[in-house]
Amino acid sequence: MNTRKYKVWAEIDLSALSHNYRLIAEKAHAQSPDCRVIAVVKSDAYGHGAELISRTLLGEGCDFFAVAAVTEAEILRPVLGEKPDLMILGYTLPEDAEILCRLNIIQTVFSVEYARALSNEMERLIHEKILPEGTSLRVHVKLDTGMNRLGFDASDAEGTADAIREIAAYPHLHIEGMFTHLCCADTDAAETGMTKKQLTRFETVEALLKERGDCPPVVHCCNSAGILHLPRVYKSCVRAGIILYGMSPSGEILPEFRPVMALKTRIAHIHTLKAGESVSYGATFTAEKDMRIATVPIGYGDGFVRRYRGASMRLPDGTDAPIVGRICMDQCMIDIGDADVHPGDEITVFGTDDGTMLEKIARAGETINYEISSILTRRVVRLVKP
Repeated sequence: MNTRKYKVWAEIDLSALSHNYRLIAEKAHAQSPDCRVIAVVKSDAYGHGAELISRTLLGEGCDFFAVAAVTEAEILRPVLGEKPDLMILGYTLPEDAEILCRLNIIQTVFSVEYARALSNEMERLIHEKILPEGTSLRVHVKLDTGMNRLGFDASDAEGTADAIREIAAYPHLHIEGMFTHLCCADTDAAETGMTKKQLTRFETVEALLKERGDCPPVVHCCNSAGILHLPRVYKSCVRAGIILYGMSPSGEILPEFRPVMALKTRIAHIHTLKAGESVSYGATFTAEKDMRIATVPIGYGDGFVRRYRGASMRLPDGTDAPIVGRICMDQCMIDIGDADVHPGDEITVFGTDDGTMLEKIARAGETINYEISSILTRRVVRLVKP
């Protein structure tokens, strides 16, 4: 891996990814040999590169992937081939039903109205012979158990069960699965608060559907936090998101998992900031004494946003250099003290550790680790770590 021609890059450790996937699969199969791992690769695999990540996971035996948009599915279907399941977790325009069918995509359905719109579009496509007679759109039903984002209202179990029976009768829709999303499983692992409420609602609907003979064969509710803390409810599948990439859903370090991404840049320039002088836009930082400042070519144009101003970067000797002044679009400045560094030297923004550096940036920016990786822009080249 030749990094000399890059000023900002992300190193992607595919061996770490494989390790994480195997660990998740072992957890799932310990509960049931038939439990499948759904690899969540939305938002360009949380910024890691969806095509690269998906190829690697496919090689590890993963046969179920999830994205958030039809555009993401269109990119991944040629990468995955025809056989693996590929699911869209959120909303797709009903007008895109043709794409969903042609690419064999599973679509989330979250209301009677939306299901009807999809069914009507399918009817039109078949009537106009755009799709062949007998074509069905594969769907998973989303239950809203308390997050109040998308889904059938599971607090009304009877009403939800009736609604699912209704949409099952719509022509050209084939209900294969049912799921929900846990919003507090990272902080409520003991099933005492919101998690208990959500699981109770979900399992009440599930039991009622089974009693009526209407329960879809594939059922899933565990996200990354659920995988870590709630093996009781793995059910048919588990959806592995952020832990695939070695990041914690709660901000804690996960010793079992390995971070997949390391973000790096290099020193562009070193100069002395004299006492009483300020640095960067707004002159928000003024030196109390002479300081050695390095300018590094990474900024919010790369996705390293202004609110990370309280973070640090790691110098080649292992010391941390705090950011001083405001982060610019293409550059920022760090205090290198007396460190023996030179223009061109590599600087680690995060990674190559147990995840601590990334968590420090997240705390400085009052955000979460996977927002940091997800918003890295295209000009940050992704390189495979040898």
